[in-house]
Amino acid sequence: MAKTRTISATELTERDRGYLQICGDVAKFLKKVIPNPDSAGLFWREYGRTALSRDAGMGVGSGKLQRDALTTRGRSDKSPFSNRNLRWHPLVLAHNTPDYAKEVDSVGVQGKKVFFVVKGVKRFPEDLFKLDVPYCAPYAKWTHLAPTLINWSTDDWSENRCTIPALESSVAEDAVGVYAALGLAIAVGVYQAPPETYDSVLRLLGKRGISNSVIKDMPPLENLVKCPLCLANINDTPARLPGRQRPPKWQPPWRPSKCNEGEEGSLQITHAFPLIDAEQRHRPSMVRYGHRWCNVAMTDHSVEETVDFMKAVVGAQARAQG
Repeated sequence: MAKTRTISATELTERDRGYLQICGDVAKFLKKVIPNPDSAGLFWREYGRTALSRDAGMGVGSGKLQRDALTTRGRSDKSPFSNRNLRWHPLVLAHNTPDYAKEVDSVGVQGKKVFFVVKGVKRFPEDLFKLDVPYCAPYAKWTHLAPTLINWSTDDWSENRCTIPALESSVAEDAVGVYAALGLAIAVGVYQAPPETYDSVLRLLGKRGISNSVIKDMPPLENLVKCPLCLANINDTPARLPGRQRPPKWQPPWRPSKCNEGEEGSLQITHAFPLIDAEQRHRPSMVRYGHRWCNVAMTDHSVEETVDFMKAVVGAQARAQG
């Protein structure tokens, strides 16, 4: 196992497997309706592949849709956070326990393993995915362990990457809805799938048992294919400004290049409102693909707050220049 891989990465409940298979069916449908075979192949390789894995196959087995919509961010720090895990993983960490989760009784250490006491029973990292409702281990439950855990190495943490941040968590059906929304954005907005694909995907979700509330939360197609901040098409340059040629940076020639991910117009998952611990905001109406430049400009602010900030900057510059 890779040092930083999520514990029990290939272990899935039947519920987990079912949701991943629904997303796989959505991706297969989108590939089928993209008219150009070469474009369909690109969509599948870059976005549509699915992996029956909690951590999206460490980014090798899956495409971008699964990594963005269904899993948390990749992490390799010295902490109990998973290096990607399903967004509906049932053990979250937050400063205070959010309303949607129950609180663990306590957190402890046995040897080099963290454990969580839930309803009087010790739960170790490899079995946490089996919990049937969300639980939270808030900040106060960890403070007594700090003198011990501060000395753990990356190798020690490799068997304890078993939690996710509360702010990245999601209801499973909402995450599936996000997958469909982002998939539609790419298939229609980038690879020219026909607009009627939108209604077809919503019907597919309904047939597979996804609730009407999730389907109704889906933004209209015309919004999905636009960057939420600059409102240019996601296949266009940020704010439709002329693209610039960035000077090349040295990269090890023996490693795969990820330089395209750093381009101003590359697409990144963007939340219209910043994620917070207290509310599960990763749902279709709040998640879109946006340009990297726009996403970086937003930091942890909403679209509205970012626009207000930009207006203030433009106004200050105009006054300064007379």
